[in-house]
Amino acid sequence: MEKIGIKKSLLFVLAFSLVTGLFLSNPLRLNAQTGSDDVLLVAQEMPSFPGGDKALVSTLYKNLRYPAEAYEKNIEGKVLVRFVVSKDGSVLNPSIIRSADPELDKAALDAIKKLPKFIPGKQDGMPVNVYYSLPIVFKKA
Repeated sequence: MEKIGIKKSLLFVLAFSLVTGLFLSNPLRLNAQTGSDDVLLVAQEMPSFPGGDKALVSTLYKNLRYPAEAYEKNIEGKVLVRFVVSKDGSVLNPSIIRSADPELDKAALDAIKKLPKFIPGKQDGMPVNVYYSLPIVFKKA
């Protein structure tokens, strides 16, 4: 019984640390000016993909290629990718936040770079640059 409580406490601490780390490493800029090039972590209206989350996942996985060498070596994992959805909806500066394997990381970045434009986020009714993060899972079927 105590082991479950300890595990839950550790998970809470890890989750809290991750969220805190994200906010401290990238200051939240809610007072972005219309012409500003600041990148927000959170906007009043977050960016969205045309067609919604299901369309995003479908498009992403159409573009995703499991690297043959990684597949043959049974390498699996989750890659967390962060990018900026710009004021015009373009996907900019994709980067790896959590790596699974260099080959999987590269495949994830390649798929993100092929995404079409998003509907941009808005702050005070004006389009703004907003960070967007996506987990991409590589798992053999």
